[in-house]
Amino acid sequence: MMKNWLKRYLQLDKDIESADYLKKITSKFILLLAFILLFFLVFANFIYSNTATFYLTFSLFLVMSGVFFLPSSLRKYASHIVLHLLALGVLMVVYLNRGQEYTPIWSFLYILLVVSLYGHKAGLKISIVYLMTLLVLLFSFTGITLTMMEFVRFTMVSLFMLFFTYLVEMLISRTLEKLITAKNMLEKLTKMDALTGLFNRRHFDEMLSQQMSSANRGQELLALAILDIDHFKKYNDSFGHPAGDIALVALANLLKAQMRRGNDAAFRLGGEEFALIYQVKNEESALKLIEGVREAVEKLDQHCTINQRITVSVGLLLINTTQGVSVKKAYELADQSLYQAKYFGRNRVVTTSIQADNTKLSACI
Repeated sequence: MMKNWLKRYLQLDKDIESADYLKKITSKFILLLAFILLFFLVFANFIYSNTATFYLTFSLFLVMSGVFFLPSSLRKYASHIVLHLLALGVLMVVYLNRGQEYTPIWSFLYILLVVSLYGHKAGLKISIVYLMTLLVLLFSFTGITLTMMEFVRFTMVSLFMLFFTYLVEMLISRTLEKLITAKNMLEKLTKMDALTGLFNRRHFDEMLSQQMSSANRGQELLALAILDIDHFKKYNDSFGHPAGDIALVALANLLKAQMRRGNDAAFRLGGEEFALIYQVKNEESALKLIEGVREAVEKLDQHCTINQRITVSVGLLLINTTQGVSVKKAYELADQSLYQAKYFGRNRVVTTSIQADNTKLSACI
């Protein structure tokens, strides 16, 4: 039970999406550790009647409790405030105890946390400033409550601790960066068609759902076009599959060039079937764009090294996203329009519009 709560609180079950992943975990850990630590210190100092340290730790506990009342815009700095308050508390306890009772070793915890929270570069600078302040304070007690040898030993251990923490954090940071880069590349590869460089069918299903939601928020018409190269089997049989691949790549490059807006997306669904998703203001602009694509495909052989002229049949679905049509239904309707385009003679667009109360099919020849 406790293990599951801690896992959820620290978000250990979340995927590593950025280099800030470790910093987010550290931030949550600092808040948890600070309150647990201060609670036990307050309790222990009360039991052992250490009055000065009790009031100090109790005051810190009350001040840190105030982070829960910070405005939402400042709450992201809560862990930073708590961490530095703890560091200040350590300095004050060291002063009250005159460097005795092993109080300086709490500074090691601060160094570990500050380097993890701020990164190895900024964390190193902050740690050096803090450590120098602590060493100056401890040096003032040499010959009184500390021997010079004790001071030298603590200084050497502190510097080693600082260097080792910096080194480990630097290695963790570099490893995380490489991991995230590899993860992003892998995710990109799973979404791309290897031959054409367009998005694949898997990403098409994801993107269509996202675009339908986006168009609904923007109150725009969503256009889904399914394209199929006419008589492509005959083309492959005549010129061979390598020539067919060249034609597929040429068509893919044309689609990339035509779909240049931010919300435009082009996909290869499989074989010679492609898809386009784009948002438009009205039916006329949707049809104009896809007709421009169809006409450009007719002239593709004039600009690319393909064996002969190719054409495409297109099923165009115009989705009024307020009607709540499903992704599966949208694809089925667009696919039906594609077969209508082939039935009417190929090299043409057939449009299906989803309206408020019915589905209307019209052929644009």
